Amino acid sequence: MRCLIGGLQFNWGLTIKIIEEGCERVMINFVTTDVSHFRFDEYRREIIDYDGEEKNVVIPSHIDGMEVVSIGPDAFWNKGLTSVILPPTLSVIGFYAFAFNELKEVRIPKSVVLIEDGAFMHNKLEFLRLGKDLFSIPYAGFCHNRLSKIVLPENVQEIHPDAFGHNPIKELVFEGLPTFIHRPAFNLGIDDMGQVTVSGVGASDLRSLLDHHAKYVDTFRALHASRQ
Repeated sequence: MRCLIGGLQFNWGLTIKIIEEGCERVMINFVTTDVSHFRFDEYRREIIDYDGEEKNVVIPSHIDGMEVVSIGPDAFWNKGLTSVILPPTLSVIGFYAFAFNELKEVRIPKSVVLIEDGAFMHNKLEFLRLGKDLFSIPYAGFCHNRLSKIVLPENVQEIHPDAFGHNPIKELVFEGLPTFIHRPAFNLGIDDMGQVTVSGVGASDLRSLLDHHAKYVDTFRALHASRQ
């Protein structure tokens, strides 16, 4: 079975190997988006803005011979992006970097160690693959999307409030045991949790914790509704 990336077609030429569970290995040629459309801070090695018309964006790993290690705050905010390929050199994704776009799937490279608040909020994400070296999931990082299944990598230790809020979550898979999950991290009430399966490391204990959090979420929702 061949793996496709969202059924989308790109104008690409950089060779990348795609390996997905249940799929054969496929070599696809990518051509990165014209670097002239990226505003690049050489000191920080950070992309700070994008002015291109292309909505299927392939972010380069190098600009002017320097590695791209960071995507700055708001760099791609509300640009109408429908897809993005992130480079394997990337370490940091800044505040609201890709917020308010039309992204349907995102693969976070293993190289990324920090994602800041709201980075991918208000998109149309149906698929998310998080990098294995992420330590925490930020506040509102992936809220207001369409994620039904979320897989938390082994090294994730903290999941911040509303990290995955306002998603139609049906399945949570924990590859490791987080040290701290904030009460509204998934923003799931009691009725919501009735539709969710929890699996992986410490699934039973995590299920109990999330059921307890659900009571808090329902209380908060009731208080909010009473003030409308």
